[in-house]
Amino acid sequence: MKTKIAIVVGHHKISKGAKSNYLLSEWDLMSEVAENLKDVADVFYHNPKIGGYNSRQKAMGKKTSEYKIVFELHYNAATPQANGCEALYYFSNNEGKAIAEEFCLLVNSKMGIKNRGAKALHSEDQRGFGFVYNIKGTAIILEPFFGTSCKDVNLFDKTIYTNLLRQFIKNL
Repeated sequence: MKTKIAIVVGHHKISKGAKSNYLLSEWDLMSEVAENLKDVADVFYHNPKIGGYNSRQKAMGKKTSEYKIVFELHYNAATPQANGCEALYYFSNNEGKAIAEEFCLLVNSKMGIKNRGAKALHSEDQRGFGFVYNIKGTAIILEPFFGTSCKDVNLFDKTIYTNLLRQFIKNL
């Protein structure tokens, strides 16, 4: 039996997340990626009518309760010097840690983006904690690059990334 996997696009159409001088907003770019992955996973979007981050995450937890693995698609933003790929998971979820580590290695090997590694989220004051905490299955936030890094943006290729994710999901 195939593992039931969901993809959630981070943020929502009103509050689109990170912005980049080099490409689409986080939500716009990752929505395009997600739409092209409907053949391997069910795709969900946060409801902007639900006020507050935690309320939206709890609602998404209910919506995706039947899924074994749930990925939330993002990209990072910080100073222009910050670069690399990260994947975030709930601190006590060993499966999440293994998947996050494998994802970062794959992005590094296929696109040459620096591997910043898997990052454990253990406290509600950490960005993304609400997602990895409220999802019933294994939840991982994927951050393949920094949109504020010219180097990362030049290494990132949406088609390669989409195909990388498709194969990654098929192999789970």
